[in-house]
Amino acid sequence: MRKILVAVDGSKSSKKGALKAANMAAELGAEVTLIHIYKDILQLPISQFNEASTYLSAETLEKVVDDEEDSIKNMRQEILNEVKDLFIEQGITPKTVLLEGDPADVICNYAEENSFDLIVVADKGHGKVERFLLGSISDKIVHHARVSVMVVK
Repeated sequence: MRKILVAVDGSKSSKKGALKAANMAAELGAEVTLIHIYKDILQLPISQFNEASTYLSAETLEKVVDDEEDSIKNMRQEILNEVKDLFIEQGITPKTVLLEGDPADVICNYAEENSFDLIVVADKGHGKVERFLLGSISDKIVHHARVSVMVVK
């Protein structure tokens, strides 16, 4: 196993998965890439914007959205950097990738396009009803990835 793609979302279970991946990569001498996916701010529910935003000019609203996107990217990069530090403690310097889109789709496509041998993803431990109604990113990755997937519980 030469290349491991580790999906990171900032949750405790994600960090647990990252630690398992770090140990595996250290034993195998594998190259690691950490990936974090975020959704386009315009795809978020409109309720996330306050009522005052409906009275802003198009130019002002565009500036607000651009500023918010920059803020989101910075916050997401911090999530990657925090997990990157866990790998560095193990003597591994991972690459980091921050992309926009549907997490399961982007992770599967990125893994295939970049010839990864393994995707490591955490299972957030949703209840049976929630998993049935909503599905989960890890489930989607397991069923759609064309490379091996390790789900860490």
